[in-house]
Amino acid sequence: MALPALFSCSKKSSSDKPNSSPVVTLSANLSVNPFSFQFTAEAQDQDLDPLTYTWDFGEGTTRTGNKVETNNYSANQTYTIKVKVSDGKSAAVEASVQVNTKTYTITSDNTQQFQVIEGFGGFGAQSEYWSTGPFTSPGYVNTLINDLGLTILREPIPTNFEINNDNNDPNVTDLSAFNINTGTAGHDGKLADHLQFLKDIKNAGLQKLIVSVWSPAPWMKHNDRVGNGTLDQNSAPVYNTTPTLLTNQLKTDMYTEFAEYCVAYIKIIKQETGLDVYALSVQNEPRFSQFYASCVYNGEALRDVIKVVGARLVAEGLATKLFMPEDVGWLDGINGLASPVLADPVARGYIDMVAVHGYASDGVAAGSADALTWQTMYGWGAPYNIPLWMTETSGYPNTMDGAIAMGKAMYVALTYGNVSAWVFWTLSTTTLDAYSLMNTAGLKSKRYFVSKNFYRYIRPGARRFTISSSENDKLLPMAFYHATDQATTIVIINDNKDSGMPVKLAGTGLPATFNVSITSGTDDCKDYGTVNSSDVILVPAGSVVTLHK
Repeated sequence: MALPALFSCSKKSSSDKPNSSPVVTLSANLSVNPFSFQFTAEAQDQDLDPLTYTWDFGEGTTRTGNKVETNNYSANQTYTIKVKVSDGKSAAVEASVQVNTKTYTITSDNTQQFQVIEGFGGFGAQSEYWSTGPFTSPGYVNTLINDLGLTILREPIPTNFEINNDNNDPNVTDLSAFNINTGTAGHDGKLADHLQFLKDIKNAGLQKLIVSVWSPAPWMKHNDRVGNGTLDQNSAPVYNTTPTLLTNQLKTDMYTEFAEYCVAYIKIIKQETGLDVYALSVQNEPRFSQFYASCVYNGEALRDVIKVVGARLVAEGLATKLFMPEDVGWLDGINGLASPVLADPVARGYIDMVAVHGYASDGVAAGSADALTWQTMYGWGAPYNIPLWMTETSGYPNTMDGAIAMGKAMYVALTYGNVSAWVFWTLSTTTLDAYSLMNTAGLKSKRYFVSKNFYRYIRPGARRFTISSSENDKLLPMAFYHATDQATTIVIINDNKDSGMPVKLAGTGLPATFNVSITSGTDDCKDYGTVNSSDVILVPAGSVVTLHK
């Protein structure tokens, strides 16, 4: 299996002679089984003199050869390869490169099993819902479902969905009075903007639609606004038990109207698109009062509104699940929202997932702050068999380093938080930025391709099992087995951007062969064919490798 260049270095000789010395760059490209390196000496001579190449392969072999040479090596050794390039007039220029044939063992144990994966996904249509579109196209939908492998789509309820109360009785719902087709000043779009995309993605095979409320209808809130009433101010205020006309909170006497609002949306989506809303969050980031759509809760208010909404879903015979608190940042703040809900047997009975937003991603070791935070958050729902989801993250630079950072965040969440679902913030925006995986025109980021290493090959229903690399902390492996499909997937991140890592698989639960897909600085989830599980497998520098069978 021939893979991308792992090592390179260069050296330019200075000379006092009028004749210019060559400039040489030496690189090594590794094939494994056996360790066979192809060395390339890229040399330029300003005087266009013919060049000769004298090689020292570092294991005792020397010869005059060509600009490209191949040599085999023994395993578990380090070699320094040198080439001298001469134009026959000035001093020869030497360049060298070091190669390492050490292999690292990655050991699995499929008898130690953890969370079941419910899916991977993201938010939004082809263009932002607050833009003029396009919101869907056959190419975009095909990319999401059949290339990326998305199984979860996250949607908002438009804030003008019930711009006026449908009637004065929250227990009698007039679906015809809810707003589908009309835009409203101060609100982001309308429900009609979403419907064709939802129809298209359902027909393409979307598995789960999850929905978050960004703000209830303004007339349900104390401040009668979508946001906090400012042009650009955000805050995390203490929940106000004596609200004023400026308070960005849902009125307590509107809980039943809000429950009707949620039920109406679920029914209209089913009526208009055929999609069932798999799960609902009653509020996105409920501690924050934003200049855009937002609404503030504390844990007790969140608990109380969940009890009302949950009871209404049951009364309506709807199977839609509830997830909470969808908060971000300060761990104690998130816990302050989740704890009152989980401590109340009635509210807890309506909760199907604890969901958090993952915007902290430093550290990958078991003792790191992030790993301990994920373990803590998983522990909130674990006593009640309530799984942990990550339902929003973004902000990774549009570079390979940024994509690796995102992959490491996924590793920490999946490995230490036992998260069952991972949902990126925006799938597509008009301009490709740190908050989207691709743009409206179809340009894909490195984050898209690293996501594909996970989304496409770890399918809903797969269960994570133990796998580890004790010899190198830059190798970050994860393993999953899907019993129904009899499919095994191993994802390995190489967090060393300077050196490739040859690995050997060991342990239980491995198939005889794997297909290999690699995202690196030069590859975009590229298919590298099949390898034997007993082979040495190369994980290129700064890459994500998925082994799937």
